[in-house]
Amino acid sequence: MADPLLGSPVAPSDAIRFFRQKVNVPTKRWGEMEAHAHAVGFAVAGATSDALLNDFRKAVRKALEQGTTLAEFRKDFDAIVARRGWTHTGTPGWRAELIYSTNLATAYSAGRYRQMTTPEALDIFPYWRYRHHACPHPRPEHVAWDGMILPADDPWWNTHWPPNGWRCHCTVEPVSRSEMRRNKWEVSEAPPLQLKPWRNPATGEIEQIPKGIDPGFQSNPGKVWADAERDRAATRLSPVTELGGTPVKSLPPTEREAVQVKQIGEMLEQKAPSGEVEAATAPEPVREALDVKTDSVRLSDDSLQKNRDSHPELTKEEYSALPAMIARPHAVVRDTKPASVVVLGRNGKRFYRIAVKATLDRARLYVTSMLSVSDAGASRLLRSRELIWSLSDEDGKK
Repeated sequence: MADPLLGSPVAPSDAIRFFRQKVNVPTKRWGEMEAHAHAVGFAVAGATSDALLNDFRKAVRKALEQGTTLAEFRKDFDAIVARRGWTHTGTPGWRAELIYSTNLATAYSAGRYRQMTTPEALDIFPYWRYRHHACPHPRPEHVAWDGMILPADDPWWNTHWPPNGWRCHCTVEPVSRSEMRRNKWEVSEAPPLQLKPWRNPATGEIEQIPKGIDPGFQSNPGKVWADAERDRAATRLSPVTELGGTPVKSLPPTEREAVQVKQIGEMLEQKAPSGEVEAATAPEPVREALDVKTDSVRLSDDSLQKNRDSHPELTKEEYSALPAMIARPHAVVRDTKPASVVVLGRNGKRFYRIAVKATLDRARLYVTSMLSVSDAGASRLLRSRELIWSLSDEDGKK
């Protein structure tokens, strides 16, 4: 795995998914959040508003998805601070590097844990090997753990999964039975858990931290994420297919639309959205353009979270207008992406640009993005894209 502290390769999908599932947690100072909470919550010490946290989330997500370098991230950091008038501790360069390196290293590590704990991976690689990598200021304990091999299910990994501190470069490698035989390696004995007292500066409470681990890093973010995913599965949403014994697809359009609005509301109310819902009924121009038979347009938790990160200004009322805007669009144009169209919808006096994409097998339709556009922006869209259908065309037929 590439070290995100040294370079900035585009992150694997699991690392991106780990970061996307986090929810904003406003904090006044570092230490307010427990260590395990960082796996499912996004916080920047001193950032107390959602607007500020959303800006930082977008910058970190861009680093993961596009491979933003630290130098580029520092520019984003400076622009956010200037725009929001944020007063922070430490120098701008130091603070930006800390946010960048910690979030990227944790996301990569959690994604790696997810890959290494699939049933297939554990069957082939039942052991894990701790690796310390060269760095300017090595921690003695981390150096001592280098090369140690433990069973993948050893409890030691619950508290010692890298990163194990600020700017920690350590990693964990999967080890197969054949590698054990070929290298004549042996399973190690897990070091005893030695705890040291630490006073939390935010709460004043004394906490017990494993020796060799920096406070705030004494959990396994990948495992906490996996546990949270299992909990979310219990509340996972799925499209309503029947209402009072009647298939939803057979309901009158207004009644089906009411079901869609209700389900979108339920997903928006979830702290961490889970599952997918039917968000709209695709009109004929959309179905024909995408060559699909289904008229059900779905909204997934991943698309909703991604859109919330990119467009935090959108309200519940605007999302609730999705069913009407897609079913009765102002216009439909070709998208620049394959198997995708852009629906230009209107809610009140505002235009909205909504991307709808078909799956490769053309079996399903999904909303992939939604944003508000000005009248001028709507006009530019209609001029710059191939027009599939417009309300004016329909009016002309009457």
